[in-house]
Amino acid sequence: MRATSDAVAACIAAAAILAGCTLTRTDVVDCDTDGDCRAAFGLGFVCNRDGLCDEVEPAPRCSETFPPGLFDDRFQERDRILFGNLMDRSVQTQVARERSAQLAYDQANQEDGVDGRSFGAVFCTVEENPDYDDLARTDAAVASAEFLATSLGVPAIVGPAASSDTQAVFQALAGTGVLVISPSATSPSLTDLDPATVSDDAPGLLWRTAPSDGLQGAVIAADMLDPGEGRAAPVAHVAVIHEVGAYGEGLFDVFAPAFQDGGGTVDLLRPFDGDGQLADAIADVASSRAEEVLFISSQPDDIAGFLDSAATLSGYDGKGIFLTDAAANPDVLSQANPARFPQIRGTRAKPLDEGKDLVYASFIAAYTAAFREDVRSFSFAANAYDAAWLLAYGAAWALLQEDGLDGTRIARGLRHVSDGESVAVRPGGWVSVQQAFRDGRSIDAAGASGPIDFDPDSEETAADIEVWRIDGGRIEGLYPVSP
Repeated sequence: MRATSDAVAACIAAAAILAGCTLTRTDVVDCDTDGDCRAAFGLGFVCNRDGLCDEVEPAPRCSETFPPGLFDDRFQERDRILFGNLMDRSVQTQVARERSAQLAYDQANQEDGVDGRSFGAVFCTVEENPDYDDLARTDAAVASAEFLATSLGVPAIVGPAASSDTQAVFQALAGTGVLVISPSATSPSLTDLDPATVSDDAPGLLWRTAPSDGLQGAVIAADMLDPGEGRAAPVAHVAVIHEVGAYGEGLFDVFAPAFQDGGGTVDLLRPFDGDGQLADAIADVASSRAEEVLFISSQPDDIAGFLDSAATLSGYDGKGIFLTDAAANPDVLSQANPARFPQIRGTRAKPLDEGKDLVYASFIAAYTAAFREDVRSFSFAANAYDAAWLLAYGAAWALLQEDGLDGTRIARGLRHVSDGESVAVRPGGWVSVQQAFRDGRSIDAAGASGPIDFDPDSEETAADIEVWRIDGGRIEGLYPVSP
């Protein structure tokens, strides 16, 4: 029999950039698909062009697993429900998101998984790091995603974090049937990557547990036009610096018309792609008449670099500085010169109140117990926890209702988590989820990041948006804003 899979070709291509995706011939077994080899030998086996099974070694970027040592006994682990994860491990906030996903899988396993089948994950880092290779972040995300999908056969991936990376990964995986769910990619342009019409029969494969910037962009404009706490007058003139790509361009495209329709003027627009363009943009804005500067980037290094440069230029002395959700994390606070902190406000999805929301409080307590760290300062960590639990929910639907596990079946499960019996996304709700799905009933999931209210037509979720400031070296929410 001949193999129909292109896994070996993909591995050869990945080997050149991931330095570790190697093939090792095992006992001779005929195969038609990669699934035949995984059933015979376990995780990380693929069917080569000769119709024989080969073993794929973990790539260096993807060597972290849950549970640890997942590839030590591949045959023993062949029935584990395995997901992928893409984060930038050089960023403290994204490490917290990775850990949050791991926490969800661990909790599900402690509740006996799905009919006794446990969950596992392979965690890949997409950082720019010469110790791995010479890949830029987006290229590393794509290469790692292809390794997860093709060589390991995962049905779904949590991440990446950035919108541009999520777009590139989703497009690279087109045709593989792998579901991608990001906890923090908020660009409105991502909505258009899935088919315009989705349904239970034909669900989309791109999901997120964070709200689209279609809302955040309008909220930024509304806050500038309608003075809130501590401001005497509306902003009439604004300068905008934004990164090139899905996040920066998508957010600006929502903000600008809303701000201009309200009577404001965008005096200066400076997109940037690289440090040289960013430096020029910062200097140009310093000499502009703008009362406020809107800075849009998904990368902590860019945000910190902007604030460092602004601290040295007197042209920023009288200007307000408006940042976005990507800046509301410890990576920015720890890296940036604090001189301009009093001038800053920003927007983000409003975190829940752990004193009032038991699901969020349960997540905080469990994370602290597992990792000895306060997770509340890390943006989108609760969203990552919810994303991982939702993959577990989707897998439960796929196995209990459809007797198979792939991205499409998991996606159909996600279309059954926003209308029905109320269930808390935490260990105590897992039995109720499985029973409902076994019976063919939907649930209404309440997550650590808020209600999981996926719109059936767009498969998008929403959240309340608040304005924040920096006080005493911490992010402090000020007030909610409606667009």
